[in-house]
Amino acid sequence: MPGLAAADWQFFVVAFTSLLAIVNPLSAAPLYVALTAGYARGQRAATLRRAIVTGVVVLVAFAALGTYILRFFGITTHAFQIAGGIIFFGIGWDMLQARRSRGKATEEEEREGSEKEDVGIIPLGLPSLAGPGSITTVIALMGQTDEHWVRAALVYAAIVLVMLASWGVLAAAPALLRRLGRTGLNVFTRIMGLLVMVIGAQFVINGITVVARNILRP
Repeated sequence: MPGLAAADWQFFVVAFTSLLAIVNPLSAAPLYVALTAGYARGQRAATLRRAIVTGVVVLVAFAALGTYILRFFGITTHAFQIAGGIIFFGIGWDMLQARRSRGKATEEEEREGSEKEDVGIIPLGLPSLAGPGSITTVIALMGQTDEHWVRAALVYAAIVLVMLASWGVLAAAPALLRRLGRTGLNVFTRIMGLLVMVIGAQFVINGITVVARNILRP
């Protein structure tokens, strides 16, 4: 993306890394392998494609409509940043404990999803890849674009790149599980969890800073 200003590049890096950390496709790898264990190679690939397409459609839809939803309910983006930061902190804490966050797919949803014919849409696409955490992330990011079309486009680009990265990770999930094992995946999950907690703290700081300035402004 040549020609971008340094501030735009910085925004894109934050958007990409924060969304990637929240989606964390490595955490979805065991679920994907378990749900598609009896599938032929072509069927498994088709299921993964549906999961990725579902994730892209859901996140793009919330990115496009998120600010309007906030306005409809009279919610400021700063309040949403603070709430989103708290959610991220909780998700990151679960990841630090190497637990699958209930902000993604719960055990009940995974069990119900395993009984469906098409597990690509639910629970793999929604809520494993496009869950409450990632939806909150894209809405919060769009709230920081100040309706600037370049930064809005960067959020959409980050969504597509993160989903492509998730596609690659999940496609390689059977080999990754054999090579790394659950212990190796847990190590990566803990690292991503720390990053998610830091991002959550920064979101809270940014939101509180703006609110404090508005209160103290004469």
